[in-house]
Amino acid sequence: MKIFRKFAAVFLAVMMLAGIAPIPARADGDKLIALTFDDGPSSQNTARLLDGLRARGAHCTFFLVGQMAERSPELVKRAWEDGHEIASHTYDHPQMTKLTDAQIKQQLQTTDAILDRAIGQDFDYMLRPPYGDYNQRTLKASNTPCFFWSMDTYDWKTNNANSVYRKFIKQARDGSIALLHDTHASSVTAALRAIDTLQAQGYKFVTLSEMFMRRGVSLENGKIYFNAYPGKSGTAPSLAQPVISTDNGLISISGDSRGSVYYTLDGSMPTPKNSTKYTGAFSVPAGTVIRALTVTKWNGLRSAETRLTYSARGNLFADVMPGDWFYNDVDRAVSDGIFKGVAKNEFSPDSSLTRAMLATVLYRVSGEPETGGELPFSDAPDVGDWSRAALSWAYENGVIKGYGDGTVRPDRNVSRAELGCMIARYLNLSGRDLTGLDDVLSGFSDAGKMPESMKDEINTVCALGIIKGCDGGLLLPDSGATRAQAAVMICRMLDLT
Repeated sequence: MKIFRKFAAVFLAVMMLAGIAPIPARADGDKLIALTFDDGPSSQNTARLLDGLRARGAHCTFFLVGQMAERSPELVKRAWEDGHEIASHTYDHPQMTKLTDAQIKQQLQTTDAILDRAIGQDFDYMLRPPYGDYNQRTLKASNTPCFFWSMDTYDWKTNNANSVYRKFIKQARDGSIALLHDTHASSVTAALRAIDTLQAQGYKFVTLSEMFMRRGVSLENGKIYFNAYPGKSGTAPSLAQPVISTDNGLISISGDSRGSVYYTLDGSMPTPKNSTKYTGAFSVPAGTVIRALTVTKWNGLRSAETRLTYSARGNLFADVMPGDWFYNDVDRAVSDGIFKGVAKNEFSPDSSLTRAMLATVLYRVSGEPETGGELPFSDAPDVGDWSRAALSWAYENGVIKGYGDGTVRPDRNVSRAELGCMIARYLNLSGRDLTGLDDVLSGFSDAGKMPESMKDEINTVCALGIIKGCDGGLLLPDSGATRAQAAVMICRMLDLT
């Protein structure tokens, strides 16, 4: 089925020598490669390819055969939802120069309808002529941007992952269009390996629409493209993610000026049919999940998505969602200034908590009083300025203790037992009566793992309901404490004081 590929490759080489194909002047900004896959989707290979692309943050353009897409519509939809570009490779892979104009249009219209049904949208689709076989008549009859390639690994011929990988790496060039086929397992293996190698060299893998947009080329119907080598204008940045902010209870979204922002408020992925175009600030009820992206072209040229929850206390969280067991307490802890995010809109609930972080949280709860500045530990010079006052306060008031070797180890991760002990010491410091509490520690099946020096303090926080057991009646004292666990326990503590 590849009878015209050799002729097409020679034809392209001649054009390049003649100066018809653009020669790069300089490469400014990102090095781009448009990875394209023909003849799929493949029920055996495409899902693995999509998994690998997602893991690597890479995107590509799929030139799909209509009859193949008809068999695996779920793969077509998944590819589009993952941000890849869906394009046409005709219905049954004919040699287009042997078709009439009417037959060409029928091939494309049939395939377009199949792709629309699979994705659930109504799009226009770009084309790669099967076998690379085209002429000016077929381009005109197709009436859509068409694409050849500048990198051919002949993966369909060798069916050897190592050979395909070597050819891919050898031919890789900024602005190239790479041709592979996801109908071959070896091609998927080679492509993912090549992506790893070239990403380490600074290449980014993008859709055709993105690459040409970033190189300042407006795609035209009835025209065929071979590459997007960088020219004098350099490389424009990729579409920026929208920025969602809140002020006085109103949600604002700003996006890249090269597109329009669309959003949903029901937690669903924005699509042309279910999203709203942003035109100005709006209000939402607490617990709303806002999903937004910038769109220049719904199929092949949209930004990464921004997803945030608008909380009951007016916070925006990317990683704290309604229904999370820690949702309300994290919202409270952040609003009260007890915890701060690790980045804008990010709380990082599953991250570990260090001794310096915990000391800082308890110091904020105490109102950040003046300290004597005492920190008599050999590693005191390693303490960051952000936590020095907190650690000094914690040491002076017995909330934190040093180690036998004379260190305080501010960056050491806190265990659940250490978290409980420091909370118990803070309660004692705040004047809470901790006498006469029932013995509840013995009710945990792993209580024997607790050091004797910690048992009284851990029993205190367990008896007060600050620390509760995990599944199976376990306390898990040695497991690491997360930021979410600490926020929940601190809020329980505050409800007692």
